[in-house]
Amino acid sequence: MSIVFYKNISLTDANIGGGTSTVGEPNVANNGDNIFYTGNWYATRSYDGGGSWSAVNPYTTLPNVDGGFCCDQTLIYEHSRDILVWVLQYIEENGRNTLRVAISPGAAMNNWYWWDFQPAAVNADWDGEWFDYNHVATSNNFLYVGTNAFTVSTPSRFARSVILRFPLDALANGSNLDYRSYSTTTYGSLRCVQGARDVMYFASHSSTSQMRVFKWPEATNSVSTFDVNVSLWSRSQPYFSAGPDGNNWLGRCDHRITGGAIAGDVLTFAWTSNNFNERPRPYVRVVNISAANESLINEPDIWNQEMAFAYPALCPNNRGDLGITLFAGGGDYHPGHVVGVRDAQRGVWDLAASRYGTNGPDDGKWGDYLGILPYSDSGASWIASGYTLRGGSNRTDIEPRVVQFGFRS
Repeated sequence: MSIVFYKNISLTDANIGGGTSTVGEPNVANNGDNIFYTGNWYATRSYDGGGSWSAVNPYTTLPNVDGGFCCDQTLIYEHSRDILVWVLQYIEENGRNTLRVAISPGAAMNNWYWWDFQPAAVNADWDGEWFDYNHVATSNNFLYVGTNAFTVSTPSRFARSVILRFPLDALANGSNLDYRSYSTTTYGSLRCVQGARDVMYFASHSSTSQMRVFKWPEATNSVSTFDVNVSLWSRSQPYFSAGPDGNNWLGRCDHRITGGAIAGDVLTFAWTSNNFNERPRPYVRVVNISAANESLINEPDIWNQEMAFAYPALCPNNRGDLGITLFAGGGDYHPGHVVGVRDAQRGVWDLAASRYGTNGPDDGKWGDYLGILPYSDSGASWIASGYTLRGGSNRTDIEPRVVQFGFRS
């Protein structure tokens, strides 16, 4: 198998209107030739498959709320309802903040309506908390928005992890939104899978040798759980991987699950482990679980003696093949953006770099997540986000990337 790049696009400051950061958090979604792309503090769109781009200002495109737009944007295009979902996080003010779920129907990607959600409005017991670190996924009939909540009085103190479930038909119709929520104060950064059908699965770590998997069928409002034992790994701090310039690009990396997918009966979750035992550099832990048997299948980790791998995101394509987007770097390589496909028959990951950087970050910061979705006009390829540093070591030297890729057997 070999990776094929159908698009491998470098975005410029003119394309995005500035606002780059080494904590880039890029997401991307497409509807045919119409592509929408976001980073931590910027957004842009293309109507010609990435040939040209127009910056979208997330601070002013939609009306302000609370202290104004903050960060942590995330996207998904839901083909079954022909809607683009754009989730934006706003700055905490007066003891709360807002998550905005904005919808643009059809191909235009510029005709928005939205709903706003504050912690205490979702649940009165969450007064004095604020939302942060968000992601989105869909099943046949629902949108899921995952987020953490932190106390305002002690901003660094975790309060709970939350999954909000919204009916896709109501989102598409702009009608009354009857939604549900699930929360846990024990497990942080719940990660939903991409590719769900009539059941949504999400997961978090119980320890470095066990995962807690959550199961939310579409037909019920009840969530059940099961535990899966996994091979031991390390979440010790700090993570470290320096490239040729000596800059550590994993100085703020952690163990949160950043990738989740389901293809057929197989649940896959992925995250970044620190170096451990025979693996001298941070690497990507990958766990495959049987949804039917609720048991471990195997653990096809991504690791290398010469470089680190980090910040994975996962998604099946429309045929059930598993795609991945992640970062790699260290040793002889500055941090770069990598995509790949899991070849289940051969039991290996096939990976290819979309681009390596020329520098590492001088502030030691990278992450926190990437985005990958099925390319909407293809049954086999994916569209993924990434970035590198080109020509310098600070946030203004970030080069965002849009990649459509597939594979050739």
